[in-house]
Amino acid sequence: MLTSLIPDNAPVTVAVAQTTFAVLTTPKARFRIDFIDKAEAYLKPGMRGNFKSYSEHPLLLSYNSLLVSVYINSKPQDPERLDGEIRQRIEAQLQGWRNPSHILYTPTSKQNLLDGNGILLQIAPLPIAQSVIEACAEHNVSTWSTPPFRQPGQTSAFQLLLIGKGYVIAKDFCVVELSTEKPQLPGQ
Repeated sequence: MLTSLIPDNAPVTVAVAQTTFAVLTTPKARFRIDFIDKAEAYLKPGMRGNFKSYSEHPLLLSYNSLLVSVYINSKPQDPERLDGEIRQRIEAQLQGWRNPSHILYTPTSKQNLLDGNGILLQIAPLPIAQSVIEACAEHNVSTWSTPPFRQPGQTSAFQLLLIGKGYVIAKDFCVVELSTEKPQLPGQ
């Protein structure tokens, strides 16, 4: 795990951020972290924050969860209220790490909610889909969902490296401590 060389919560600065690796500095050392099968990243040189790694986090929902679509097949008594509750539940799952519109609706979902028929969520992480289904059930609205697009065991265990608001999502990371000594020039 990443925390074996870089302690969890250690203050770090991103010295180099490339597509396949980063160099981080701590008060005591410099580390190169190679990203193995990187899926997503938001990391820039100069970013600072406490180093953390996660195997479960709102940023990982779309990567490590089963994915389903949710359909509505009955009309809510108060569509606006249900819409607001669905939004709140999705925002609670995402905890501010993603824009809810990323998952929230297809272009026709709002109309489908008003009509009581059609798709609400398209290819959403299972925990979010379950939360939306529960909200609909509390409003006496019938729903159904597709079988998972990935079967259990097909989900890859992605990990998250977090530095303040900067992050990298990858299947794995390879961490190497860089030498603090300057290499000698030839002939020295």
